[in-house]
Amino acid sequence: MRSPDFTTTVRALWQATCACMLAGLLAACAAASDESMPTGGGETNTGGSGETAGSGSGATGGAAGSNSAGTGGIGAAGTGAGGAGGGNLTGGTGGGYVTGGAAGSGGVAGTGGLGAGATGGSGGTGVSVNAVCNPIVAGTSTLSVNGTTRTFSVQLPADTSRMALLFVWHGWMQAPTDFANKIVYDVPSRSWVPFDPNAFPMPLMIVTPHDTKLIPPAGLDWDIASGAQDFPFFEAMLQCIEQQFNIDDTRIYSFGFSAGAVFTALLSAKYPDLFAATMSESGAWFNDQAEWSDVSVPIMQWQWPAFDAADRGNVLLTHGGPNDFATVISLESANQKALPFLHNNGRTVTECAHTFGHTLDPDLTQRMYYDYMWAHQLGGPPVTGLIPGFPTQAHPVGATTCRFHPYP
Repeated sequence: MRSPDFTTTVRALWQATCACMLAGLLAACAAASDESMPTGGGETNTGGSGETAGSGSGATGGAAGSNSAGTGGIGAAGTGAGGAGGGNLTGGTGGGYVTGGAAGSGGVAGTGGLGAGATGGSGGTGVSVNAVCNPIVAGTSTLSVNGTTRTFSVQLPADTSRMALLFVWHGWMQAPTDFANKIVYDVPSRSWVPFDPNAFPMPLMIVTPHDTKLIPPAGLDWDIASGAQDFPFFEAMLQCIEQQFNIDDTRIYSFGFSAGAVFTALLSAKYPDLFAATMSESGAWFNDQAEWSDVSVPIMQWQWPAFDAADRGNVLLTHGGPNDFATVISLESANQKALPFLHNNGRTVTECAHTFGHTLDPDLTQRMYYDYMWAHQLGGPPVTGLIPGFPTQAHPVGATTCRFHPYP
C-alpha cells in the first residue's frame, strides 16, 4: 500500500507539472513590470508613445419570488435556477444595479455542467456572501468572506466624497502591488507608472485584489475556470467598499492583464449589468467554445456563464500580435476569435492591436484609458465611435492602431 507521503508527493508533482505545462497560459511575465525603456520582441515591451499621462475628459433571473430556470448554456451545459437577486449582488431584496429579477427570494445562480464543453446557465445572481468588513484605508486592507481572510490594496484620491471605482486584476505570478504600480508606460520618465486616482475627471478609487495562488486545473492565481472561488471575494469587496464610501454605481470599471484579463471577462459574464466598461489586455473569453482550441493543454474545465446579447456591454480589448503567445495558448488567436463572439453577443468593442507580444500596450497612455472610461457610463448615451485621441490605422501611435466595432 502506498504511504500518505507518497500519495501527497505524487499529487504535488502532478500539480507542479500542470503548472509548468500552463506556465505561459496568460502568464503576466516581467515585461509588463519592466522599468526600463521597452525594447522590441517576444514578451518584452517596445517603444511607447510620445504622449504623457494626464487627465481626460447579473444576469437576469426569474420574476419576483420565482425559481424559474435560467437560460441553458452551450454544449453539455447544465441549466441554472433563476431566482431574484437583490442590491449589490446579494439575494433577498431587489433594487440594486446587479439584480437577478424583481424583489423577492429566488433560487441559486445558474451553474454549468462539469467537463469540457460545459458553459453555465444565465440564472439570477442569488449569491449572498457572508462578509466581515474591516476599515478600508489607502494601502493594504483585508476582509473576511465566508470565513476566509482576503487581502486587497487600495489607492484613494484626495477627495473621497464620491468616487468612481476601478478594479485592477494582475496576471499570473505577478505581485499585485507591483502590477498596480507599473500599469501605464510614461515616456518622459522612461518607466511604467501607476494609474493616478486624482487624474480621472472625478475622484477614482482603485482597488487591486490579491490572489490565492491557484494553479491548474483550479485556476491561474484567479479562479478563471468557473469563478466560484473568487466571485464571493469580489462581491465582499464591493459590499465593504459601498458600506464605507460613496461610490457612483454608474461608473464601476474592471481592468485586467493576461489571467487578470480572463477574470475580468469572466466577471463581465457573471455580472453583466454592473460594469460601465471592462478593459482586457491579452485575455480570452472561455464562454466562447471557439477559443478553447487555442489552449494546447486542455486540462482546464471551463464553466462560464453564457452571455446574453440583450445585456450589451463595452469592452476595450488589446492584443500583441504573433508574439502574444504564452507557451500553450495564442492570445492573438483567441482575441481574433473573440471579436465576432463579442459582437454577436451584444458587446461594443474598441480593439487596439500592437506588436509587443504578451504585455500591456505601452502606447496606450493613462489619458487614453481614462478618456475611454469616462465616455462609458451605465445609463449614459452609447459611444458611437473611436474615442478621440486613440491611435487609428491612419494615425497610429507607436506600433498601436485601434478600431471601433459597434454593436448595432
